[in-house]
Amino acid sequence: MNRSIAALAIALTLSAAAQPRDAPPAQQAPSVAGAEANRTAGNPRQTEFLLDALRASLAEVQMAELAAQRGSDQRVRDYGTKIKNDHTSHAAEIERLLAPLGVAIPAEPSAEALAQLAALTRLTGKEFDAAFVQQMIWAHTDAIDKYGAQTQANPDRSSHDFASQSLPMLREHLAAAESLR
Repeated sequence: MNRSIAALAIALTLSAAAQPRDAPPAQQAPSVAGAEANRTAGNPRQTEFLLDALRASLAEVQMAELAAQRGSDQRVRDYGTKIKNDHTSHAAEIERLLAPLGVAIPAEPSAEALAQLAALTRLTGKEFDAAFVQQMIWAHTDAIDKYGAQTQANPDRSSHDFASQSLPMLREHLAAAESLR
């Protein structure tokens, strides 16, 4: 219970801090998108899922750019290019879902992902390829679990649909990474 209260307090604080000073209150501008945003904004776990999903996509874009440039195997470079393109589009869709919520939209990955990226930059050759592929397997397995959970217990239709529509791409990325081992 205390975690729920703390999560709600954090979400409300982030929401209030991200509101422009001259923005009209959400109650004065009713719309279908506004109604969905209000449902999601009232659900801090849902908002946190979208924020985490965006940070993860941003991380995958950066790691994939690195793989496209530094992979020693052409298949790893091609996979990196595909991941970069897919997750750039994916991140834009997440930003579209977050925009009406009035939360600060992250511009970079989580600190953990940045540390993983830094570790990858120190590797070269086959060692880099293996570490990148392993990171993609872990990241996509984790994402599939999280997105799958969102399709099960999500009252917000737009977020539910987003998670459902994202799962085939995430599964494809996982299968491709596993084939590169």
